[in-house]
Amino acid sequence: MHADISKPETIEQDPEALLRLLDLELRQKRALWQRAAARHRTSRMVGLFSIFIVIAAAFLALFFLFSQANEERTNPRSPTISNSAGR
Repeated sequence: MHADISKPETIEQDPEALLRLLDLELRQKRALWQRAAARHRTSRMVGLFSIFIVIAAAFLALFFLFSQANEERTNPRSPTISNSAGR
C-alpha cells in the first residue's frame, strides 16, 4: 500500500506522499529559522551587554575623576618654598 517515495511518478500519483514530503521540508525550514533567530537574539544580547559594560566603565571613570577633582579643590596643596632658590 505504501509507495516508494523516491520515485517521482509515485509522488505525482500519491498526494499523501507529496503532503508528507512538504510537511517534512517545512519542519526542516522551521528548525533552521528558529536556530537563525536564536543566533540573532544571542548576538543582539552580547552587543547590548557590551554597550552596557562600556557605559558603566565610563561612569566609573567619570566618578573617579570628579571625586579626585573635588578632593583637590577642597584640599589645595600649599606651595613649598625652597631655601636654596633664594641664595
